[in-house]
Amino acid sequence: MFYSIAQEAIFMNEYQIIEILIAYWPLVRLEIYRLLPLSSMLFQIHNQQPDDEIDSIAKILERKLPDGSSLVDYIVMGLVNKHQSLSRLKIVDFHRCSSSVQMTKEIFRLPLLWTSPEKRRSLQKRMSIEKTKLDKYIEGFNYVYQYYDKSIGHEANFESIKIIHDCQIINEDTIVGLEIQQLTPFRFHFHKLWINNYFRQILAPNTSFDINLVLTLTNVDNITHFHLSDTNMETTENELKLLVRCLSNLRNLRVLCLQRVLNLYPNRYTTPHILMNLCTDFNRLLRRLIYLRKLDLSYSYLQSYIRILFSGLIQPLEYLNLQDCRLISNDLEFLLSMRNLRYLNEMNLSMNNFGTRTCSNIILQLIPRCSQLTILSIGYCSLQASTIGQLADYFIKEKIETKISYLSFKSIIPYYNYEFDVLLQKFGQIKTLKKILLFPQLHTYPGANDDEREIVARELYRRCCQTLQTLNRQDLEIL
Repeated sequence: MFYSIAQEAIFMNEYQIIEILIAYWPLVRLEIYRLLPLSSMLFQIHNQQPDDEIDSIAKILERKLPDGSSLVDYIVMGLVNKHQSLSRLKIVDFHRCSSSVQMTKEIFRLPLLWTSPEKRRSLQKRMSIEKTKLDKYIEGFNYVYQYYDKSIGHEANFESIKIIHDCQIINEDTIVGLEIQQLTPFRFHFHKLWINNYFRQILAPNTSFDINLVLTLTNVDNITHFHLSDTNMETTENELKLLVRCLSNLRNLRVLCLQRVLNLYPNRYTTPHILMNLCTDFNRLLRRLIYLRKLDLSYSYLQSYIRILFSGLIQPLEYLNLQDCRLISNDLEFLLSMRNLRYLNEMNLSMNNFGTRTCSNIILQLIPRCSQLTILSIGYCSLQASTIGQLADYFIKEKIETKISYLSFKSIIPYYNYEFDVLLQKFGQIKTLKKILLFPQLHTYPGANDDEREIVARELYRRCCQTLQTLNRQDLEIL
């Protein structure tokens, strides 16, 4: 009934009712996505695919309304103005709409918004946020919310509310929100945690990039997905040691992403002994994560270290991403020896140089070991068209059993036209295949300028479409 009232209010553009309804919410649990009249809103944005539903719900919540606000603003105002006696609300669930960065910012501002403007500057901190940046952030926050502050009953003493929402450490909003939550009624609970390089930028000088500063603010047993990215590849030797120690506390991890983090260049370490010890520590960590199913170490320098890192891993990994890790034949040979490859649904080995005959032969042995693969990316690996053709022959041979639906084998420079024809003739026979990425970057096509290169690329695309048409495979998308 109450969700129906909210949906009707949104449909009629009576957004103030949403704020009042949430402030007086009569149920213990509030599921945000159920407030939305999805049947009339979700498919208005564009031809919506089911896989994009989460992102689209977030877009609906963030979309600017005629008064300049958004649905999130009204939801937030309802939460901070929760009625002490009439509302029974204890749990607010943002699942199915919590993937957005902007959503994360808005929701993690709740504790600071609840705090009175006079007390915001004097908040006690445990985290090492640089004072000038924190002061600047608070000043900007007070300026932006000066209008909203007039409508908020600051520091109303109502019972605690559990906020279920994914956490993305992307700026001061999330860090400050986590830090001061214990001083407010709001308690953040999340299973997925993203931390990017900005976290380093707001720390005080001489403070290590230590994720434990975040983990101490939450229940680590709840975290099942952890994503850490270091765009500038600045993670130091000591910070990697801290990282291993912190990750060992995340015993329930199912997804681990360390993108541009684990860079094992020998010249970045004090001694070879320290580097080997670090690799051994990471291996011990990976082996202890018994629930791990997805592992992403992309854009890291792992050349010749795969054996040390992956030795003894027996978890049935469903996803493995080693894109642009500078892998060589020795690394591929060890991957080939891993028994748990048969569980993989998705594997990304793109942007590694596998142009040698040894690497090509190992690739042709490796893929058949991954019998459950649905997504495979081996683009920009310097593989010859003949190697890709042999791979196609394998899938054709196993076409009754194969599950492959997405395949990327983009080359650094275009193959010959006849090679494209042969490859599509083969891959077109694989009925499970729905999408192929095969065309390289425009600048690699022959031509004196971009206009000429574009003409060549269009002609190639036309030929490929014609080939698929003769096979009655217009359903096969090529990019």
